[in-house]
Amino acid sequence: MLTGYSSDYYKVHVSNPTGERETYTAECNDIIEALQMNFAEGNVFKAVWRHAANRMGKGKPGNSLIYDAEKVEFFGKRMVAMDSAQN
Repeated sequence: MLTGYSSDYYKVHVSNPTGERETYTAECNDIIEALQMNFAEGNVFKAVWRHAANRMGKGKPGNSLIYDAEKVEFFGKRMVAMDSAQN
């Protein structure tokens, strides 16, 4: 399946967690939901996640560092516009 389900590039093993906890696997979507991110915030977070995973050789197939950097820029500008409109 190509889309719609959890993918390995959105998972990371945390082998040395902060505090006295056992190791665990974090999923990008779980963090987005736990922090109640809006659409733009979630897209920035996913793009940064993929960007870092790509540098580790675990990125989304077909994605480039530039693609995700441009996603961060686009959705970052949306966040600025939305926050500016509220003030």
